[in-house]
Amino acid sequence: MRWLVAAMFGIVVAVPAQQAPDTLRAAPRDTVRDTIKAPVAVAPRGAAPDLRGRRMVWDREAILAEGAVTLTDLLADVPGVTPFFAGFITAPTALAWYGQVGRIRVFYDGVEWDPLDPREGGTRDLATIPIWSLEEVAVERVAGELRVALRSWRVNRTTPQTRTDILTGSEQINLYRGFYGKRTDGGGVIQVAAQQFSTTSVRTRGDGDGLSAFSRVGVARGRLSIDAVVNRFGRIRRPLDRYVIAGPTQREAIGRFEGDDAVGYLRAAWGSPDSTGLWAQAIAAGIRHQETGDSTAGADTAVAQTQYVLSAGGRRWGLDLSGTARLRAQAGEQRVATQLRAGWQSRWAQVAALAETGGPDSTRRLDLTLAATPLRWVQVIGAHSIHTPEDGAAGGPSRTTSRLEAAVTLWRRTLSVGAIQRSAGVTLGAPVFDARFQAVETPASTGLEVGVAGPLRGPFAFSWRGVRWQEAAPYRPQVESRAELRVGTGFERQIARRTFYLSAALTHEYRGPVEFPVANGAVLRTEGAGVYGSILDMRIGSAHVFWHNRNALGRVFETVPGYLMPRLVQLYGVRWEFWN
Repeated sequence: MRWLVAAMFGIVVAVPAQQAPDTLRAAPRDTVRDTIKAPVAVAPRGAAPDLRGRRMVWDREAILAEGAVTLTDLLADVPGVTPFFAGFITAPTALAWYGQVGRIRVFYDGVEWDPLDPREGGTRDLATIPIWSLEEVAVERVAGELRVALRSWRVNRTTPQTRTDILTGSEQINLYRGFYGKRTDGGGVIQVAAQQFSTTSVRTRGDGDGLSAFSRVGVARGRLSIDAVVNRFGRIRRPLDRYVIAGPTQREAIGRFEGDDAVGYLRAAWGSPDSTGLWAQAIAAGIRHQETGDSTAGADTAVAQTQYVLSAGGRRWGLDLSGTARLRAQAGEQRVATQLRAGWQSRWAQVAALAETGGPDSTRRLDLTLAATPLRWVQVIGAHSIHTPEDGAAGGPSRTTSRLEAAVTLWRRTLSVGAIQRSAGVTLGAPVFDARFQAVETPASTGLEVGVAGPLRGPFAFSWRGVRWQEAAPYRPQVESRAELRVGTGFERQIARRTFYLSAALTHEYRGPVEFPVANGAVLRTEGAGVYGSILDMRIGSAHVFWHNRNALGRVFETVPGYLMPRLVQLYGVRWEFWN
């Protein structure tokens, strides 16, 4: 990995400047310069149709304004996602997609960030993927899996951009971030950022500290862009205790960890997948998971993977086509995955289709999503996925998942009803919490999903969604719901310059009991729980003052058997951005 990072930086610095017009001409030398340069490339991302008004994309401000500290926190609000936590920020996590653990894939600037930690058993701990240096998080809700596209932070002005974030609160957490980014007159880009945090838990331990770093160097002129990015998350986590209340306490149920997760790539791109016309990208990337402290018995101390990605596509007349070839090299083995995408949209209909072979788990995927708007106030969406593991003995039989949703919007208020149908198959386990939580066979099942959203009065709005399955299943609660009362206002009548904005929300989340199967037919179980929270974010000029409250009533509950969740968590601080 070190030689790859060094090579990437060396190549990018040596790229000669090319003559191409900038989007805005530079000001005369006797005036202050603040020109906007051609943007650095962005990776393509899927855009399967979804219900209107449902949030599928978070921009840079929304990512942190939602109160999320980790990617697991952020995705917990996506309909269909069930998160599992072993504790606070540093503790391991896992996510399930409509009851299927691990059916969530993450792409970082087009590089698929595969689960490399052998302890995770293929269920990627998304809390180890930093979100603070992202520009955008977008989700694609196909029937069979959730695909998450992450785009890293970019700058396009020659005026330096700096930002500072400070956060403190419960569990003795202290967090600091710093950003610096600048474009040069010749189109070059220099960006660096870092985050440091520490936390202490006196009840369950599992606390620790972490240091993350992000950097980008490159050049973008016209439609051509060449850049290199390195993103590293180093951390130390103390051992995590289990059954601290129910007893007998299991000391160091999850062992100490000291190491890092990192991704680095060199990318050359022409054109943009977000614009009309043709585009193409080539990426050489390295991904690493490394443990530098004492290794847990049976766990590898370092796992590395190299990816080479070629992608191209075009967009015109409502049609969007693209193709991707991805070569993975790991532990002396090489695998090629190919993917074709097609999308089309008009005023009345949308279509998105994907065909993939040789994915991260050697599964063939066919996904189709159709959306129709026969009337301005009626929307119908159908999605179907067929996922076939190439090795049926290891991955189980072919699994199919279907989802049908209908929504009616009247007076800006939306009522939605949907049904989810899953075939019998194999559900991945969650060995990151307990080695006995292995993959199990699950029967076919059907779930009903209902949602209500819309304004109440003035700046107030309300939303609620819930899902109920015919029966409980391993790693899946039978009932889940989330309600939110939100207010957002800039007091435009009183503050004409719009230098102030208030956003606040009260939330309630509920999940029913969940069973975790272990050996010999036995199961461990968590009881159902409802948890209240709140979010307050005030923008004053270019500064945001925020206060986030989790588990406001101090409920004693677990999402994984034996691992106690924190009580009365309060996080508060400031985010302040400067152009200087």
